[in-house]
Amino acid sequence: MKQLKKMILVLSYCLVVNLLYAQSYNLDTIKANLYKVNKVFDSSRYLGFDLKLISDTDTLFGKFEHEEVYANYIINNKNIYYKMGDVEYVQTDSFVFNIAASEKMLMMTKDPIASNASLFPLKEFVDSTIKNYQAYYTITMSHGDGNRTINFASTSSDMPYTNFSITFDSISYYPRRLEMTMLGQFDLSEVPDSLKSRVKIKPMHRRITMEFTRYYPVNDLSVFQDNSYVIYDLIKKLYRPVAKYRGYQFMTNGIEGENTDPDAEQAPETSNQ
Repeated sequence: MKQLKKMILVLSYCLVVNLLYAQSYNLDTIKANLYKVNKVFDSSRYLGFDLKLISDTDTLFGKFEHEEVYANYIINNKNIYYKMGDVEYVQTDSFVFNIAASEKMLMMTKDPIASNASLFPLKEFVDSTIKNYQAYYTITMSHGDGNRTINFASTSSDMPYTNFSITFDSISYYPRRLEMTMLGQFDLSEVPDSLKSRVKIKPMHRRITMEFTRYYPVNDLSVFQDNSYVIYDLIKKLYRPVAKYRGYQFMTNGIEGENTDPDAEQAPETSNQ
């Protein structure tokens, strides 16, 4: 589960579908389309969406893996919020907050990323893939049901991904589905020795799928207000968690004059910096 959660900040793609009217396109056209998809995350305002992440492996010797994780995102220009299970990530204009409810931990840092596109790094991914691996992938784009699908199919067994692609709305460029397939080594620890000597073990395919289940406008942006998480004590000149996070382990990084004793008396929550 932890491995799948981490994959939300790493975008490599593959879509296994029946491609309608697939044809080769000029690489500049492919890149232009993917940059527009990336721009959705880099500059959207008041945008919310739900995400379903699925991880599957081949069935081999009766073993297979299947995991599903659901996440909710809110984007407003360069502010971003997501919740996945009991873990929340918030980037405001000033700080980044990482909250783990099950561990009762709140971390506050002074290093917000410059662009949300780095959380969905299509541009960097496309630049490096097309520049370095275009000779090893067959790249196609198809149209159907108001969507476009760009598919990268590996022509070499040496490539880290056998297939990856992205499906997005033809007009808004909102992603609909992202998927990648990669090869991994099968765990032989539970396979009987008698079978190991008789069966040729092939690498296992792992598929990671991201399904964008809905997009919706966001009216309440309170999740991006610093005083939803911390207050600043003007007298003692330090930050403290708000009442909602009282009792959480409070950690900071890069915060000037940090003093994070959660048991100290709190200033009124109206005294926000």
